Amino acid sequence: MKFPHLNKKNASFDLTPLIDVVFLLLLFFMLTTTFVNLENRVKVNLPSGDFAAAEPSENIIVSITENNTVYLNGKLIDPLKLTENVAVELKKASNKIVVLEADTNVLHGKVIRVMDLLKQGGAEKIAIATQPVEKK
Repeated sequence: MKFPHLNKKNASFDLTPLIDVVFLLLLFFMLTTTFVNLENRVKVNLPSGDFAAAEPSENIIVSITENNTVYLNGKLIDPLKLTENVAVELKKASNKIVVLEADTNVLHGKVIRVMDLLKQGGAEKIAIATQPVEKK
């Protein structure tokens, strides 16, 4: 009995197409993960200020838009449930800072009410986000 595959001395497997596919998958996933953070951002017209702000990517972000809607980490939230949800987020990592992004046109009283809700939720450090002053 003869086996035809035994007659071949150098059987090789070409890895080039496999490497190309793996490289394209890697490239695809790297690019799509960079756009994930952009989708979670809420459009807020921040007031300008001359002091430094906290890094928003590693903190809890509470946003108040011009029409007084409240977002927690880019997701719409009922202001009555803000205290509970902030408490849950702070239990995950207690050293996080809560960054409050309030639109320029939001009334001061609304910002103070949201800050009170954040304090009730256990937020000890609240930073107010601003945009840098344009130098002329």
